[in-house]
Amino acid sequence: MNEQTNPPTGTYLKRYWPEEDILFYLHFEGGKAVRQIEISPTGLVKLSADNPNQEESMLYDQDIEDLDDLDNFEVITAQDFNNIWK
Repeated sequence: MNEQTNPPTGTYLKRYWPEEDILFYLHFEGGKAVRQIEISPTGLVKLSADNPNQEESMLYDQDIEDLDDLDNFEVITAQDFNNIWK
């Protein structure tokens, strides 16, 4: 019997914040952030439900609808996100 892998689900977003010089990647499932990547000059931080805090970083804890500037985010693919998450 062949096992099929399910295609990735969710919403994947990317945005650069010049004020903080941080590139954010967010993965939402059911409107909630489940993974987040932050890339800054000081390094890369990966956050998830299992690891929601690291140093000064915290996993986004609001609904995707609460992003008041959603138009400023770029929608990316699951593959784009997962290539960085590795």
